[in-house]
Amino acid sequence: MTKGLAFQFHNGPIGFLDHLAKVIDDLDDTDIELLERICNWSWTNDCVIPAGELPMSPQEVALRLNKLEDLELIDLGVRVQV
Repeated sequence: MTKGLAFQFHNGPIGFLDHLAKVIDDLDDTDIELLERICNWSWTNDCVIPAGELPMSPQEVALRLNKLEDLELIDLGVRVQV
């Protein structure tokens, strides 16, 4: 069973915060809500996005996560197995 998808902040937490200010205008409300959850999961879930925890279709999840990765805010890793 897949626990979730590992991530890290691009260039670490400080790099993430510095870069966020540069790309904030490219994000919509859903992106920002997703980033808020990702920041929370960095503390509570060991930098793993839990499987099934996002209230959107798998296609939209993939689109949003790819967008955040393309904007160099996060780096996605491998699926974490339980």
